[in-house]
Amino acid sequence: MAAMDDAKSDLVNVLARLEAHWVVLEAELVEINKDITHCEQCVGKYGEYFTYPLQHLKELKRQKKGKMKDIIKAMESFNDNLIGGKKLVKALERD
Repeated sequence: MAAMDDAKSDLVNVLARLEAHWVVLEAELVEINKDITHCEQCVGKYGEYFTYPLQHLKELKRQKKGKMKDIIKAMESFNDNLIGGKKLVKALERD
């Protein structure tokens, strides 16, 4: 039974940490989007000098979104396993 409690604790811990990372990534994306908008305005006003920083910000945005997709995949995997576990419990309880 202790192993089951440890597994439950680990699961809750992982889910909480993934959620915390999601919140941070979401906040970072808000800032990056603001910076992209500002940098685009600077490119328009001051020229190509701001193109490299703009490209860098767009790459950062892509990376952050990729990490968020990884979190979604992990959460979907947890959900699939939970559904499978529930089905197994029902099948075992019928026997």
